[in-house]
Amino acid sequence: MLLRKLVSALFSSIILSIGLLLTSSWNSGEIGYILLVLIFALIGNYIYGVPVSFLSELLTKSLNKSRVYVAGFLYIFFGYITVLVIEGLAIFSIICAVLFYFIDEGIKVVRDTPKDKTKKLQFLRLLVVIPFAALAIWGVNVQIITTSSDEETNTIYLIPEGYEGSIVVLYNGQNEESVAKEEEFFVIPLSVEELPTLKGSGIEEYAIFQTSSKWRAGLVTDKYFYVDESGNRSEIESSCIHHGPGSSSSMGVEYETLQVTNSSCGEDFRMSGKERYDAQTREVLKYWGYY
Repeated sequence: MLLRKLVSALFSSIILSIGLLLTSSWNSGEIGYILLVLIFALIGNYIYGVPVSFLSELLTKSLNKSRVYVAGFLYIFFGYITVLVIEGLAIFSIICAVLFYFIDEGIKVVRDTPKDKTKKLQFLRLLVVIPFAALAIWGVNVQIITTSSDEETNTIYLIPEGYEGSIVVLYNGQNEESVAKEEEFFVIPLSVEELPTLKGSGIEEYAIFQTSSKWRAGLVTDKYFYVDESGNRSEIESSCIHHGPGSSSSMGVEYETLQVTNSSCGEDFRMSGKERYDAQTREVLKYWGYY
């Protein structure tokens, strides 16, 4: 039995990592993140998953037809409660619990069920874990939203006067300074740099800021200002700002992207931005190794 549990722990960790790898962009940042997921999944499965599996065996050994259903619930329940410790990463714990359950119970079906037709029925019964897992993942997402909605982002973006184009903020940077504060607001002072790969394209200049701080989630209460050489600020209307995609990792959000304009403000820009700035953002992220 111990060998079966150890094998289940190993292969559930590997399958999770392979799944992440197949859906990744294959850049060095994401591959490093996936390796971290593999390491933590192995540690979690052997230190936490294997004992939970033995506990499930103990609690369900007296049951008959309902055993696989109760066992599936226990696997997912113990995967879900890790949200109290690792918050949103509990989704990985739930996925590992599903894989662990399938592998562990699947080996038992192959070993203990002699007839092929009966085996198929037993394998189908294992699928009961899927709705349990879907409910648990939904619960994790609800908890994250509920927790983050109690906070406010409170960030001020200081943009060099007249700049139009993409904005990239890189978080969790090593050897970078933390974000400064003005009263209750965090201040992002952007600088305009030139991207060598876009030289001569008309969009070679981009705005960037790097910090060791983590990205802040919650109710968006951000403010945006153009800043002249004397430090004077003029507030930018929300219709002149477009929020692009960000990227998350086990250490928090790695980057966020925005666009700003002073010549094409409006609802269309706020919702969709500009395609040429989207292309500019991709080149900037590629240059910094995030795309």
